[in-house]
Amino acid sequence: MGEKQQLRFALAALAAGLAWGYLRNKRSGRSSLFALLQGLEWFVAYGGAAALIGMAREAVSDDGADEDDTVERISHFRQEVTERTGTDG
Repeated sequence: MGEKQQLRFALAALAAGLAWGYLRNKRSGRSSLFALLQGLEWFVAYGGAAALIGMAREAVSDDGADEDDTVERISHFRQEVTERTGTDG
């Protein structure tokens, strides 16, 4: 999924989170604060912060950089576990 599409998806999640947070806490005196927190939580959970950071990284990247230079980012770790029984058979 592209960063712009991811950002649109996260903005939709923000709007849904704002609505859900307000409806869930409308009897509270701080309903707007709770709605904002819920919206931000859903925005971050659905990749909005990562999309914004990626777009900012592209905006400030050096345009004169060599095409052969690649930047690797580690975003996930994978661990494989094998079970040994102590026998070779």
